[in-house]
Amino acid sequence: MTKLPLPALRGTYCHQHLVHHGTTGSRQTSRANVGPVKSITLGAMPSHDALAYLHGTSDREQARLVRQADILRPILLSGLDLAPRERVLEVGCGVGAVMAELARAEPTLALTGLDCSADQIDGARRHLGSGGIPASLVVGDALALPFPDASFDRVVMVWVIEHLADEVARVAALREARRVLRPGGRIDLTETDYGLFRVTPRHASIEAFLAAFVELFDKHGSSCVGPRLAPLLEIAGFASVDSRMHGLHFWCPSRAAELCAMTAYILDFVRPELPALVAGRSTLDAAQIEEGLALFGALAATPDASFSATIWRATGRRSE
Repeated sequence: MTKLPLPALRGTYCHQHLVHHGTTGSRQTSRANVGPVKSITLGAMPSHDALAYLHGTSDREQARLVRQADILRPILLSGLDLAPRERVLEVGCGVGAVMAELARAEPTLALTGLDCSADQIDGARRHLGSGGIPASLVVGDALALPFPDASFDRVVMVWVIEHLADEVARVAALREARRVLRPGGRIDLTETDYGLFRVTPRHASIEAFLAAFVELFDKHGSSCVGPRLAPLLEIAGFASVDSRMHGLHFWCPSRAAELCAMTAYILDFVRPELPALVAGRSTLDAAQIEEGLALFGALAATPDASFSATIWRATGRRSE
């Protein structure tokens, strides 16, 4: 997700959309004590008149986020080295699916989740409450976090940076994360590089479908921000930065069931975007994209099919 001087920007990130507006909300110190799941609204909610987050906030999408965390649990938890009683903030927490996985891995964590969408925070309250997972849940702005300096031991951002509009917003969000970390505190970032989705045997229609999705994604954020995570962290002032690639690879026939689950998961968030994928294209090009989507969904029925994806994990520390 190269940078340097870009025009100043203010905005709000959530697991729904990035909204540009005239002023960011003032920083407040209203963090609920960790205990039964609590939901707090901080300041006025932003208007919904700008870049729409691709996947929305429907019940279907909220259920998809839970399935996503379950499917990708091994990568999400890999190398976290969670410590007992850590104060953990997840920025862009959505429905709390990742928070639930963190809590299951280390039940003593003091969890706080922030999202700019009240709908998602309501979903997180339900999801975490159903599992008996204590957390504080806050409606707020990732570019003006409503917490005092040095409030947390760790900040987690999963599939967040990819949805921010430009480098200014990405660095601003990371600087805010650094501000609320204690000296020595750690940040963990996770992003997918959608441009590195690979299917074999190659098929022109599948490649057209995947390319159309990348093109659409880039209108709303960055489909390939993963390799940018380490530079962004260093520009934001983090030390001891590390970045690693994690590969996913499934194939037929021996791993057809896993391949089927992965393609179904991907189509869960891509299929609803089909009208946008084909908008403005010729009838022939639109038909090819539609064919590619159908063939992608049927990969597990192809005797020699395989699919691979790349997920980037980056970490850094606040040095002072």
